[in-house]
Amino acid sequence: MAGLRFVILLALVALAAAKPSSTRIVGGENAIEHEFPYQISLQINYHKPGRAPFHFCGGSLIAERFVLTAAHCVPQDVPAGAVPEAVAGEHDFTQFDESVQRRAIVEFIVHEGYSGGIGPNDIAVFRVDRPFHLNRNVQLINLPEPEASPNGLCIISGWGSTSFSPFPTYPSILQKTTIPIFDLEECREIYHTQNIADSNICAGTIEGSSSVCSGDSGGPLVQIEYDGSFVQVGTVSSGRYPLRWLQESGSVCSRFFVY
Repeated sequence: MAGLRFVILLALVALAAAKPSSTRIVGGENAIEHEFPYQISLQINYHKPGRAPFHFCGGSLIAERFVLTAAHCVPQDVPAGAVPEAVAGEHDFTQFDESVQRRAIVEFIVHEGYSGGIGPNDIAVFRVDRPFHLNRNVQLINLPEPEASPNGLCIISGWGSTSFSPFPTYPSILQKTTIPIFDLEECREIYHTQNIADSNICAGTIEGSSSVCSGDSGGPLVQIEYDGSFVQVGTVSSGRYPLRWLQESGSVCSRFFVY
């Protein structure tokens, strides 16, 4: 993970565009079925009739027994009898899919520099009880070379809230959107009160046409290589609820961190 740079994703969302959607990541669209075979859904499985597993964070498969995600995605106060699981091959929560593989999470390996909440070093690796079976719909994500400096467009995906309002609306189908990486100095000028380190990169759109939301935490920020393969350059880190406030311009500002 040496080449996985800390990333900050910033998006300013125009008030006129702030309309809830029941089928889209904020500014995104439905992913093609199994378009991102490295995508992981982290879920709490209650093992109770009539109670479906609950998606709480995203992740990416970096080895057959290891999932990369955000440190704040470590589940707290899991109910008795419930099990935190990593789910691969998922696309639509409402449909049965033979590609889906569920594994119990047995170890949470958190970055030693993580101090809690949303902040520096919000990154972790979860170990599952047995290996995932790799196939066409379940694959490992490539990690970047050490000291890599990503630029250009990147892709985010997840099942996070699609709503611009304080009340989340969660899709059943995996969502995706494309956002650009932009200049670090420009990022520092916009958010001059924040400590944005040289190890950070910024991604998003100034006009806020696309962003991630609650439930996308831990999900992958990727780029497409020249050979068509995916390489992960960041991991989404956002609060449990969308962080929004009114700018003097009258816009709604959504601010999400990605590592």
